[in-house]
Amino acid sequence: MIIFKNVSYSYPGGRPVLNGVSLHISPGERVGLIGANGAGKSTLLKAALGLVDADGSITVDGTGLSRKTLPFVRKALGYVLQDSDNQMFMPTVLEDMVFGPMNYGMSRTEAEALADSILSGLGVAHLKHRQNHKISGGEKRMAAIATVLMSTPKAVLMDEPSSSLDPKNRRALIHTVNSLPIAKLIASHDLDMILDTCDRVLLISSGQIVADGAAGDLLGDKELLEKNGLELPLGMQRCWAGKGDE
Repeated sequence: MIIFKNVSYSYPGGRPVLNGVSLHISPGERVGLIGANGAGKSTLLKAALGLVDADGSITVDGTGLSRKTLPFVRKALGYVLQDSDNQMFMPTVLEDMVFGPMNYGMSRTEAEALADSILSGLGVAHLKHRQNHKISGGEKRMAAIATVLMSTPKAVLMDEPSSSLDPKNRRALIHTVNSLPIAKLIASHDLDMILDTCDRVLLISSGQIVADGAAGDLLGDKELLEKNGLELPLGMQRCWAGKGDE
């Protein structure tokens, strides 16, 4: 579904943010992307969408990323931004949700029915007619995710999707992510969420993929995580505490 081959990128006048990244994400695969602040997680997601002009080869659903193929790539990849304020631009949640599908030819009736289904699945049907500037940060995050799902993408890229969410909305998000039958690449500092939603984890450090493995194995590797500025997820900390008691 997504292939990176030797992808590199440096911001103007800065150090390399991505440094020869190669990875492969299969259709339907659930992949977590973890790393310390500044490791390159957000830039990697932006590179997949052509939001930064990276060197190397990027292929999405069999199509090479180029200026000409950007519309196809961005329709295939739903993108949940780290800052929901940059994603919601219409007056109400509903208007944001139906804007894209209607521009692609869906009728208003069909778009609203799809919006109702997605909002209900996320447990936030009450947000439908709310004004975007009058909802909380957590509510806005859920609305942004709902808007992305309206485009029925073939894969979803999520940048810190659980930030600002209260426990109830976080559980709803995890349930939704796990129920989506499409590829997911989730960049997050919330390692417990990654453990709950992903089968495979990529660890990025200084712009390079330094580890790639099963979520349970990689997220349980205390030495590896600490070496790269991360801590064990709480669930794994309990396992380690149990080993200490034995």
